[in-house]
Amino acid sequence: MSMKLTDAVSNGDDNNPSLTLVIMAAGLGSRFGGDKQLAELGPKGETMLQLSIASAIEAGFSAAVIVTRAELIPSIQARLAGLPPQFALHFCVQQLTDLPVPSGESANGTILEALTSNRTKPWGTAHALWSARKFVSGPMAVINADDYYGDQAFALLAQGFKLRPNRWQMVAYPLKETLSDHGGVNRGICVTQDNLLISVEEWLNIAWQGDNLVGSHQGRQSNLALEAMASMTCWGFTPDIFDLLGEALAEFVTQQGNKPDSECYLPAVVQAALTDEAQAKQVFVSQTPDTWLGVTYPQDIDWVKQKLMELLGD
Repeated sequence: MSMKLTDAVSNGDDNNPSLTLVIMAAGLGSRFGGDKQLAELGPKGETMLQLSIASAIEAGFSAAVIVTRAELIPSIQARLAGLPPQFALHFCVQQLTDLPVPSGESANGTILEALTSNRTKPWGTAHALWSARKFVSGPMAVINADDYYGDQAFALLAQGFKLRPNRWQMVAYPLKETLSDHGGVNRGICVTQDNLLISVEEWLNIAWQGDNLVGSHQGRQSNLALEAMASMTCWGFTPDIFDLLGEALAEFVTQQGNKPDSECYLPAVVQAALTDEAQAKQVFVSQTPDTWLGVTYPQDIDWVKQKLMELLGD
């Protein structure tokens, strides 16, 4: 197994690009009450992270970059000790002070020190991916460590990069298949046309209220359709995403950096790229028939274990 903390993953060649899986595993799991990254949920006690890497290897990915907290690295390393020797595993620590300096500010670190001195919560999914910028130089899939996506999601992304090597991608799931019976969830709600993403917006605390499925977007509550397409953080990006993330984070820090619970969401960066007048990006959307599974609350554990046993058990 290759353990590297500094080298970027190579591009491969144009006809067979080397594919990297970036796994965001630095979350605090506040609603779950612990580190979901280490929860043993699979039929053989596997974590979701282990199951995703296995699916990615099956689809042809050759490396993974795990963005996490320093204290979690030994435990994750121990769980991944049996990976194939040709599969490169890289670790990246998501640090609160690893931020682009806002435009017009001094680079002496004073502003960053002021913003991070009383903060313990990570800056969000956009910052998690930004943290991996020194470790990836080719096409990448980006996922959460605590979600189960199914083999088909990774196969779709791998095939997409072969057919459309310069286009971003997303694998979507029906919203009704991504809910929890035990509380609200956050989802990126998508609108598509001809398999292209038109918009993606972060909706918060999506839950049933009587007969209506209700979520909050930009401080306002609205009903949502069960068949709406949800982004479960299963993306395919080319390295140009990192420049856009840097610009978005610099603006975010300037506007909201003093709010201790503020987060810069990856879907917001994608949405801005879709509508950029100078160079709008295209994002190809696939919808997988596979089951998505995730744990948001401790009460989700037993149900998820049961479903994974049904899907993966001998």
